[in-house]
Amino acid sequence: MAINTIFKSVSSDYERNLDGKQIVMQCNFDTTSKGGVSKVCALSSDAQITKVQALSKQIKISGRVSLKLVYLDGEGKLNSFDYISDFSEDVADDAVIADMPCLVRASIVDSVSSISGTEIKVQTVVELSPTVVEISTVDLLEEGEGALALRQEQDYQQYIATVSEEVEVSEEYDCGARVDDVLFYDAKVLVCNVDNADDKLTVSGQLEISVIYSSEGVQATKNINLPFVQELATRGEDLRACIVANVKDSRLIIEGDDNDNTLKMIICVSLQGFVMQVEKTTAIVDLYSPTNALQISNETVRFDRQNGVMRFEERITGSVAVENEDESIKSIISSVVTQNTLSNIVAMQDSVLAEGILNTCVIYMSEGGSIKCIQVELPYSLQFEREGVRPDDILCGNAIATDCAHKVKRDREVELTANIVLSVCSKTPIENVVIKAVEEGEALQVNNSAISVYLPSKGESIWQVAKTLGMSIESIMAQNPDLRDVMQGDERIVIYREI
Repeated sequence: MAINTIFKSVSSDYERNLDGKQIVMQCNFDTTSKGGVSKVCALSSDAQITKVQALSKQIKISGRVSLKLVYLDGEGKLNSFDYISDFSEDVADDAVIADMPCLVRASIVDSVSSISGTEIKVQTVVELSPTVVEISTVDLLEEGEGALALRQEQDYQQYIATVSEEVEVSEEYDCGARVDDVLFYDAKVLVCNVDNADDKLTVSGQLEISVIYSSEGVQATKNINLPFVQELATRGEDLRACIVANVKDSRLIIEGDDNDNTLKMIICVSLQGFVMQVEKTTAIVDLYSPTNALQISNETVRFDRQNGVMRFEERITGSVAVENEDESIKSIISSVVTQNTLSNIVAMQDSVLAEGILNTCVIYMSEGGSIKCIQVELPYSLQFEREGVRPDDILCGNAIATDCAHKVKRDREVELTANIVLSVCSKTPIENVVIKAVEEGEALQVNNSAISVYLPSKGESIWQVAKTLGMSIESIMAQNPDLRDVMQGDERIVIYREI
């Protein structure tokens, strides 16, 4: 009997991380017109991508680094600088095809400052990490008439769209007093969830906004945690997406009358990511014929399946003492989160381990009446339980710090607590075995009157037994009804070829 094979094509698109590069941005702040500088208190930096273009064998990248700096001038008074620097870079890679789906993530690796006279020098290292989508198809064996087939459910995914959308979020804060000056204004953003209910793709996230302002000679700090939700244009079932959010633009407007000001904060959030549609299909992964020998050619298809976004949160605490043992802290003016570096994130069985360092600057008033600042570095190692996470999952993510609080302990020590909020994108490596071709060989010689006794190995499947004996599973089970799907190793299978 001739074997008739029928194949079908399915998409097996996947994300591919290319080799990135690091760039170094340097800028100088001349503080002469603002009374010089005695110490840098806080340096916060962000990087964002403004334009990406995939050409043949290269990616053209445009981006921006924004710096926010708080320092003490020559008289020990608080002052600040905001600075924006644009950059253009090319990343070469032979795998890049013109106009292929492409995104680049920019992250701050390090940002340091130094003082030279009245000049503040800042050096920032930015990591550029490009990702492209490889468009691919694979042929699956759907039918093998004339042979006995082993079928397996397999996952594949198809690229649907590239998300590049913006959402504007605004908030107002009534100060209840006159605002003389804004020393620091910064916003960090995080994606909390990507939902695909009712064929819609919805992104929810949160912003952490920090404002330090002075009113009638007194500094005040306001931290605001602001959630947002954005429905994306993409529609469909079984959609998965690892969406990353960045603050594209942030404005602060002072409104109200002379003695009662309101801070109006307007933040433009950029959402980026690839949308994949996961397809479950059934394919024949093995087959045999009781009458003819078969030559089967196999291939393993590998890709990373999108799982989506996970959110985790836990509170950490730490303390630091002032360097001068003879100096006490009278009051704390403010604390500024300068950087939250997620250095390591590991998938374990049903849990996620995250390690990082939270860097903050605490600005305080000493007992002598001087404004001073101290750096607080809080390393953290947090383990979160999450059912379904596997050790071979591929994780990436970022973190923000929210609800920062501080208090003075024993006159010279500052205790700081903060919530570490993580946004983790997860992918699972998939290996699907597919049959590429089937060739029918010579007829098998079978003695139908023989009796066979087969002793299977432990772990051998009923399918493997049937293939070895050249019989259908139904025939074997009819004569050995106590057999299980997987052999224990102590079975004695008796086959009567002709009953």
